[in-house]
Amino acid sequence: MLKVLPAALLACCLIVTALFAIAWHLPQPRVHRDPPRELPWPLPDHRQAQKNFDYLPDGRIRVITHHLPLPGVTPAMLAWFYRQLPISTVDIDGTTHPLYHLFHPTEHGQLWVVEAAPDGTPGMARGAVIERHEWFSRFDSQGRALISEFSDQGMTAIARAAGLQIGVVEHRYRVVDGQTRYVVTATIGSDLPLLGTLLNSYLRNRVFTRDMIPQWMRHQVEEVGTLPYFLPALYAQRGAPNNHFVLRSAELHQGLFNTN
Repeated sequence: MLKVLPAALLACCLIVTALFAIAWHLPQPRVHRDPPRELPWPLPDHRQAQKNFDYLPDGRIRVITHHLPLPGVTPAMLAWFYRQLPISTVDIDGTTHPLYHLFHPTEHGQLWVVEAAPDGTPGMARGAVIERHEWFSRFDSQGRALISEFSDQGMTAIARAAGLQIGVVEHRYRVVDGQTRYVVTATIGSDLPLLGTLLNSYLRNRVFTRDMIPQWMRHQVEEVGTLPYFLPALYAQRGAPNNHFVLRSAELHQGLFNTN
């Protein structure tokens, strides 16, 4: 029996290594790219935000994004917005969009609830599993995540693929000097022995590459930075029937809801 165990372990390692070798050479999955939307607010200059990434000793990637200040947006608004994000629609100047399409005008595809929260809370909530399809410039991105924590102080999403945890993304909100500050810390990869080393190498070289990560950070700053333009108006309509909201660009431009 003792001789059989090392042989079985070696066989498993060889199989896993072979599977990673095959995956390495497969093309990355593509997502359907919806046409861009004409939205009545600008994208912020992502270069004004503090953001960086580095590599941990075990090969995982740490990505930290300090979003721009969000005047007029409270932590409670952010929590409400994310809860609504996969289940709501918005009529803006007579055209109906998924709320997810308002969150970025050119780089959002689909966002939906794969598994509802155990307590029945609709949308993004603790225990729900969410899937997203989006892109960052030329880099397509799709993934599924379990929402392990959700509150007015932030949320944590655990990304999984093929039954393995491949990343943790922590969103944190707090008020500083009267304005909401929002920081996202993503740790990409696995700390498992051997298997984690292979997985981390694959993720660094095939998915979260040195070219892709800056585009991902840019995308994050752009989407979150638009929230002061429309989130207060949506939040004022919370409780709307069927999670359907109405925005009029003339009112936004007049500053009725924009506190910038």
